[in-house]
Amino acid sequence: MDPSSSTRMPGRLVPAGGGHVPVRVRGFVEDAAPARAHRSERGFAVVLARSEHDVVKVVDGSTVLGYLPEGWSQVVDFELWSAEQAGEPAVARAVLEGARGERDLFVMLSWPRRRA
Repeated sequence: MDPSSSTRMPGRLVPAGGGHVPVRVRGFVEDAAPARAHRSERGFAVVLARSEHDVVKVVDGSTVLGYLPEGWSQVVDFELWSAEQAGEPAVARAVLEGARGERDLFVMLSWPRRRA
């Protein structure tokens, strides 16, 4: 996460190894994006939270911005559980892409490292 970015949500960065793959957030509506998202080219902080439907919610404050696809929800599930156990929010970097009025929201994630 860019140290100069203004995030009001301290927590554990997910994934722990850093984000490399932009994952499209399903159900995103551009009007729900926070104002800071439109001003930030480097991204902004969002919270990832497990839901009762086995998919991960992408949240800004009390606003649900959308959901990760099922496969990615499974990939980050353990890290989210670990953050919950530590009492910390799971924070990820999000970026808006596309022309105004047609933007998509992406969360930067990475595949877990393979263990030998």
